[in-house]
Amino acid sequence: MPSTAEERFRPDAFDFRVTGAAPGEATARRVAAAARDYIARLRPGLAQVVQVEAEGGAVVLRASGEWPGDVLAEARDLLGLREPDEAEDELEVDAAEFAVEAVSYVSEEAEAEGELLHSKVRCFPHPVAEWFEISSGDLFLTDRAVIYEPEWQLMQDDSARNDNRRVTPLEEIEQVYRGEWLGVPCLMIQTPGITYRYGWPSERGELELIFNVDEWIERLRSLREE
Repeated sequence: MPSTAEERFRPDAFDFRVTGAAPGEATARRVAAAARDYIARLRPGLAQVVQVEAEGGAVVLRASGEWPGDVLAEARDLLGLREPDEAEDELEVDAAEFAVEAVSYVSEEAEAEGELLHSKVRCFPHPVAEWFEISSGDLFLTDRAVIYEPEWQLMQDDSARNDNRRVTPLEEIEQVYRGEWLGVPCLMIQTPGITYRYGWPSERGELELIFNVDEWIERLRSLREE
């Protein structure tokens, strides 16, 4: 039976590649227009069955037909969106059935060594970043290393989780400089084997965790000189 479904998102939930603006700098109306253009350009067929509108400061994705949920899921995937802020229907399931979990904790290593900086970031593999390789997490700076803690990862015990943490000792860093990924300002950390690229997160979070690329570069260069 035909039905209608919709999902609502904050404007800052949309990525720079869709809006052309940093998170939080575009209005719902501008984001909705940019999202419509993005869908029409990359997937014209989908643009015919999904509506994107600005309503009350939110961006609404709406679809009608036999399988509106599948249409919204495809649109959400194309736009790089996570779960919506509000949905028409909610399904209750046992949390034990999920295969992933959100990790939210302070790095014990950073805390032990003396945390100098802590920011929410996205990690864009360098030199090429495929969408499925991009991750979000916490970036810590101590007087010994740069530590990256991924936010989402497969469920596992604490000992296994440690394998997902990336620790870059300061003595291994050859150069730090400012870069970008599709216009997103990034911190570039060059080591002998690989260059790491950390940029703004997809959403603005707590004020004290805002990622200031210039501040990180300045502090890292100062520590390396010492």
